[in-house]
Amino acid sequence: MNALLAGDINMMSQLDPKAIKQVEAAPGFEVLSVPSGAYMSIVCMRDKSPGNNHDFVEAMKFLQRRERIVKSILKGHGTVGNDHPISTAYPDHCADLAQRPYDPEKAKFHLKKSGVTSVEMQVAEVDSGITDIALITQREAAKIGLNINVKKVPIDGYWGAIWMKTPLHVASWNMRPTANVMLTLAFAPDAAWNDSQWKNERMGKLLVDSRAELDPAKRKEMYCEMQRLISQESGIIIPAHRNYVDGLSNKVKGLRRLPLEALGGAEWPEFAWLDA
Repeated sequence: MNALLAGDINMMSQLDPKAIKQVEAAPGFEVLSVPSGAYMSIVCMRDKSPGNNHDFVEAMKFLQRRERIVKSILKGHGTVGNDHPISTAYPDHCADLAQRPYDPEKAKFHLKKSGVTSVEMQVAEVDSGITDIALITQREAAKIGLNINVKKVPIDGYWGAIWMKTPLHVASWNMRPTANVMLTLAFAPDAAWNDSQWKNERMGKLLVDSRAELDPAKRKEMYCEMQRLISQESGIIIPAHRNYVDGLSNKVKGLRRLPLEALGGAEWPEFAWLDA
C-alpha cells in the first residue's frame, strides 16, 4: 500500500480491509471492490475428534457473528456466509435456503449434547482477517463454556503440514468459474481437496447429475439441495464471503469487474492500460 500511495506501483491486490479508507482518502487513487464467492473458513474435520461429533460442529456454526464479521473485519466489503461456498456471486446461489443465525442458546444446547469442553484450533493468517474470525469465535465459545485454544502457527508450510491434517484449523478459497467446479473441487466425496473429509453419496450423485440436467428448474433444485446438505452436514464453517479488494491509481483504465480473482479476474494484462 505504501508503494501504491508513493506512486512506485499503479495497482495492488489483496488490499487489507483496515487500509481501505486510507486509499479512498488519497487523491488520485481508488479502491476496486468486487463481490465474490471467495471465502475464509473454519475446518472441523469430520473424520477426527471433535469434528466427528455433529453436535460440536452445530455449536460452532451457531456461534458465528456473521454480520459483525462482514462489518468489522471486512469493513463492509463482503457478504454474510451460510456455511456453504456458493455465495450470491454465483448464478446457482440458492436464495431459498434459510440463513443460519447467531444463536448462543442453540449453540449451548448442541455443545452440551456433544460433551466437548475444550479444543485447539490451529490458525495462520492465510487470508486477511481469518485470525480475527478465530478470535471472535473463541470469545463467543467462552460464553457457553467451550474453551478454544487458538494456536497461531506459521504460514510457511501451512498448506502441507496443517491443512486437512489437524482436527480444527482454518482455510481460504478463491471463487471458481462455476458452482459445479467449486463443489467438485472441495465437496465431492472423492475430492482430493475435500477440506473436512465430509463424504456424502447423495452429494456426489447430485454433482454428476446436475451437469447433464437441461431443465433449469430441476437443476436449481439440485444446486439448492447440495448447498443445503453442505450447510447442514459438512464440517466447513463459512461465516462470510470476502470481496476482491484492489487498490488502483486513477491512471489505470480498462480493469474489468470479474469476481473470479483480484485485478479484473486476473485478466488485467489483456485489458488494463495507463492513461498518462
